[in-house]
Amino acid sequence: MQRLRPKSLLRIAGTMLALAVFHQEALADAQKPVDPSELQRAVEACFAPPMGATGPVVISATFLSDGSLDQRPAVIEKGEGALNEAFATAGIRAILRCQPQLAAMGIKGEVRFRFAPPPSDAMEDPASVPSSERLEDMHNAARSLKDFAARNGRSQAAMRPTKPEISTMLDILCRPKEAEKLVELSAEDYRALSSYTRSVSVVMDVYDAISAGGTQKDINVNMRELGACLDAALWSTRAVLANMHKIFSATPALSNDPEATAIRVRTYSNVATVIEGGLEAIGLDGMEQRWCEARLAPLTSLIEVASPVISDKDRQTLRLAMLKAEKCSDKTRASLQALLQPREP
Repeated sequence: MQRLRPKSLLRIAGTMLALAVFHQEALADAQKPVDPSELQRAVEACFAPPMGATGPVVISATFLSDGSLDQRPAVIEKGEGALNEAFATAGIRAILRCQPQLAAMGIKGEVRFRFAPPPSDAMEDPASVPSSERLEDMHNAARSLKDFAARNGRSQAAMRPTKPEISTMLDILCRPKEAEKLVELSAEDYRALSSYTRSVSVVMDVYDAISAGGTQKDINVNMRELGACLDAALWSTRAVLANMHKIFSATPALSNDPEATAIRVRTYSNVATVIEGGLEAIGLDGMEQRWCEARLAPLTSLIEVASPVISDKDRQTLRLAMLKAEKCSDKTRASLQALLQPREP
């Protein structure tokens, strides 16, 4: 029976957190000054402003040597009226909510944060960094999905992705367009990325456990309905790999740390396993051509980013999985054949 390999997503999220420890230690050893623009970006990730504000707000916050706040942040500039007052309050909440992340970045002394309302004619464009509220919603949905599966004995019928109580949770967890943007995150956004990836991975983990007691038909039916979740998993894995490259680039000392290097090698192996799972999904017997081709964008994007760092052993394994996946359609074959070619001697 064919099954996917989603647990590597959980390992990827875990290795990102482990790597973060070395990243922070290396930054501390280097005693690099904190870039104010990085602090501003970190706080904006926690900022959930109300609509209607007409002017910017400037907030002063003083941090002790351990990164804790000396006192509640104070508004030193804001517009008039209730809407601008609410906008300023949202800025204070963002600083309080993001204080742990700021502390990890080495913040100290007085820092002034400036929040400006978007132009009234601005196109709506979701922030690249998931907000703390969004990550919490995902965490809660992932926990609810696991609890629901446990209460229902991982029943195939109860866990059909199209059931209203399940689809509500999956709608929160599986947003491919959002996951695609995660590749834009900076090295300092690793915590948000790890949290995001961990929540997405729960979906695939739950359905992998369910498939253990189901038929091949059950697996195919569920996978057809989990296309968006597979896409989100592939996009977020690409983001993790890109973010790890940024961390090593921003912190050269990590390349000389044996433990950090070992984490990187494990991550490469886990990424290869995720790719294999995506190829196996496309290669499932009876999957429709349209479904297969809809998965090509995230899958090929991940392979292109991962190809330079995949080991020869993993490359050989993936080539075998690719041969089966190529049978889904001519477009699938054409998209995959150019990828993961043997390295030149």
